[in-house]
Amino acid sequence: MYLDQLQVFIQNGKYLELKQLEKKLNALRNCIMNYQKSSGQERMVWRKLGVVGIFTKVNIYEDDRNGLYDHLNNFGLLPHVVNIHWDKLSTDEQEGLESLTIQRGNYLRYWPNKSQTVSFDEQASEETILNKQEITEILNEWRIIKWKHDRLEKQWSLVKKEAVREWGSRDRKIKFSFGTLSLIKLYPQIPTNVILDQLDMSSLIRSGSVNYEKVYEFAAKGYFNKSDIDKFRNIKDVSLRYALMEMFQEAKRYEYYKRKLNYLSEWSRQR
Repeated sequence: MYLDQLQVFIQNGKYLELKQLEKKLNALRNCIMNYQKSSGQERMVWRKLGVVGIFTKVNIYEDDRNGLYDHLNNFGLLPHVVNIHWDKLSTDEQEGLESLTIQRGNYLRYWPNKSQTVSFDEQASEETILNKQEITEILNEWRIIKWKHDRLEKQWSLVKKEAVREWGSRDRKIKFSFGTLSLIKLYPQIPTNVILDQLDMSSLIRSGSVNYEKVYEFAAKGYFNKSDIDKFRNIKDVSLRYALMEMFQEAKRYEYYKRKLNYLSEWSRQR
């Protein structure tokens, strides 16, 4: 049933509409970002429209991975803060771990034919036209397009998720006149207790990445100071990221970070 619904979604033009809205949304966002950048303001609020734009500086680090991993391992924390990337493990390592992992199911990927795609040129052309409009017109259009895009994207995600459930014994790849559907197996999850038992330090460094949010939680709990971790990290560059959202979303984000900060502060007081 859901596979049929997925085909109808595509054949009725909803998928192509979703991609067109996506390009339109990107074009609108770029115009708003450039307007704000020219004003020199890190945070800009359009209160009547309920929209806020925020520039954030993000440090790009170069880590001393050997030193950092040794430091974390001395505290017995390495398995708790390192995420292993399955695709970075060797074939022999994957075979050795296969029976010890937790399988995570599948997801559906759609490879559209050319008739179902939107070119980058269309977005660039859209931005040229938008640059001639007033910023309030662009912002208002962004809100409308975002609502339409989010609604269609939610439908597309739901129908794909349900299609996976009823895939059954079909071939993992099905070709249609409008494109190809592929059932992709998710990489398995490696339990914490398996990591150190089955992988040596060189494998961990090669295939793992540190979850610094968890590391700083352990720092707040008193295992070590944050400065002990920072000495293994050197800032090599700073990038600028832009976020455009409705004001209620910013309020939710603020509340999330506030709860997170309170959580870490509570652990620090208990040390």
